[in-house]
Amino acid sequence: MPRRRNGRHKPRTPVNIVYRTIQASHGPTAVTRRLGISLATLQRWRRMGRVPDPAALLTWAAGLYPDDDGAAFRLARRLAGLPPSRKS
Repeated sequence: MPRRRNGRHKPRTPVNIVYRTIQASHGPTAVTRRLGISLATLQRWRRMGRVPDPAALLTWAAGLYPDDDGAAFRLARRLAGLPPSRKS
């Protein structure tokens, strides 16, 4: 296997955006209270690495970025498992 520029042989593991967002939202208990979901549902989303529920997705993103709609939209796209939108 050819070496990469950083000297590693294998690629980095992709970041689990759901896990990172849970930590940025002050933990799983705060997220379950804000979204009105169970801890089991949140854990399932974390294992999947995306959020399949659009209403919870938008509520979560708006709660993290109440004043910046663009940032909330970008986070919602990432949580849904979509690629970042192209800049025009």
